[in-house]
Amino acid sequence: MSTPAWERLSDGLFLLRDSCLVYAVRGASGVVLVNAGTGRAAEILDEVAGGLPVSVILTHHFRDHSDGAIRLRQAGAQILAPYWEGEHLVDPEQCHRSRQIWNSYNNQWDHFSPVRPVPVGGWLHDYETRTIGGLDWTVVPTPGPTPGASSYLVRHGGRTLAFVGELIVRAGQVGRLAPLQYNYNDFLGAHNTYHSLNRLMEPATPDLLLPSMLGPIEEPARAVSALKQNLRALDRIQAGMGESLNDLDGDDIEEVLPHLFRSKHAVAETHFVVSESGKVLSIDYGYHMGAMRQPQTHHLSNRRPLLHGLNGLRKRFGVQRIDAVLMSHYHDDHCNGVPMLQRLFGTEVLAGENFCEILEQPHRYERPCLWHEPIKVARPLKLGETTRWENIPITVYPMSGHTRFSTLLCLEVDGTRVVHTGDQIFFRGKPATPAAPGTSLFTNHVYRNGLDLGCYRRTLEDLKRFRPDLVLTGHTRPYRTSPEWYALIEAGAAAFDETHAALMPLGEDEVHFGPESQAAKLKPYRLHLQRGGRAAFDGWVLNPFSSAQTARLEFVLPEGWLSSPVEVDLGPREKKSFRIELEVPATARVRRQAVALDLTVGGRPFGQVAEALVTVGSELF
Repeated sequence: MSTPAWERLSDGLFLLRDSCLVYAVRGASGVVLVNAGTGRAAEILDEVAGGLPVSVILTHHFRDHSDGAIRLRQAGAQILAPYWEGEHLVDPEQCHRSRQIWNSYNNQWDHFSPVRPVPVGGWLHDYETRTIGGLDWTVVPTPGPTPGASSYLVRHGGRTLAFVGELIVRAGQVGRLAPLQYNYNDFLGAHNTYHSLNRLMEPATPDLLLPSMLGPIEEPARAVSALKQNLRALDRIQAGMGESLNDLDGDDIEEVLPHLFRSKHAVAETHFVVSESGKVLSIDYGYHMGAMRQPQTHHLSNRRPLLHGLNGLRKRFGVQRIDAVLMSHYHDDHCNGVPMLQRLFGTEVLAGENFCEILEQPHRYERPCLWHEPIKVARPLKLGETTRWENIPITVYPMSGHTRFSTLLCLEVDGTRVVHTGDQIFFRGKPATPAAPGTSLFTNHVYRNGLDLGCYRRTLEDLKRFRPDLVLTGHTRPYRTSPEWYALIEAGAAAFDETHAALMPLGEDEVHFGPESQAAKLKPYRLHLQRGGRAAFDGWVLNPFSSAQTARLEFVLPEGWLSSPVEVDLGPREKKSFRIELEVPATARVRRQAVALDLTVGGRPFGQVAEALVTVGSELF
């Protein structure tokens, strides 16, 4: 191979042509390389670094951009990468093992993930500005070739430079269209690229684009405009594609009441209450549907949150932040943007006391739609009691049905009694409103989320007590209440109980674990140990009998792991907490090793009714 050589682009800015273009930017206290290629830069670092510390920042995980970080780390460089590319970079073995090979309809380029771990020493979070090498780098979320890709803006030599990976490689062109086809025959990546280009150019156009293919782009505005136009031409070969490739309305909220607004682009409905003092309370905060399309696979990197609603709030009220979030329940489409808000604005979170723990310690739970980032709750709300946020009265009531970890939210805004039912109660029909002819109640119940008989009756009682004027939900537009609305809910609540009683042996004298059919749970569900040794679980167990019984709980473990059984005295149908320990061998090194909990109640065996995952000696759960 020929000897690699740096090309000087300007004072302190260099380019190396490798499997991708590798840039070097010299700052006051260090040198930053953007992307790593095959790592050939490690041979000639001194030519640009001159003894200064070296950092490498990656734009995305494709191995023609990232594998060389291994050599550069061996040469002493620090490796930084986009947070949403983490699993692909640090645990490629798991990524390739989990990829569906036979009968796969997933066209994401996860086959182009690294084949060996990239030694990432830190993560770059969306919208943050971080000082690296004496320069301030701003992270711009730019999903496109990968859902987790990022670009970076930095002031250098009197200009704003934008390092864009392969988001755009030439005026009007991307380097490869194939990665933009996420699912079997779509162009979701093209949709994401189009809106990422807009994000890159806000609030001001960079002076120079530095892509990871071909070469620098001197006229960013013209190049981006040409690419947006060419992306729209995809409509010629995939009819309807052009409909999603339009600039979003800058005013991204709409008025519901004078002080209550709805985000236009949220996947799960997001609403904003604006107080008289100008502070903003968001009711839930999840995915941005307009600017980020998600592949069908439920990989962590495909569930990236983006800011939404702030443009409209800024335009109408001049606000720059979201001060607080009131949570309806824990599901990712309602809460995944909250950690981002807390990181950017220090946003205060209010949530019913019945699901604070699942928000704050998600690793302790095994439930569907569970977001992985802990969400610190500043104000746990007591159930059935009224509290105030900026003079807005808020009362929350526990709900079970869609999920046990939720609350009915009752507020008064602009003299209107407003209820938020979360995802508990929906209506089917065209249109899907409760007063339309032929409309039927959709209970939207999910067993693994946790539910109980009588759950919809209890929600109806709370609704009748509050008597709302306006209903907000997790996935429909706001609507007004009516007598027919109450009647439909009442009929649906009765049908829920009667149907379950008819289909399952749930009688008082029968042996059962309720409609959820869950006998016990272990917490934490994901136990992480740096090394072997003694570890403890807590959890709960349910008595399936209508008489008092003793439950015996015992672990089923890998060879060499030890534990002693525990016994718990239970009253009739009682759910009770317990604690059980195990001893992990000092030599154990495992990731997500399953351990099972065997249950016997009153001498009757029920088998392995619960499990947990144990990780030892790995940085990942």
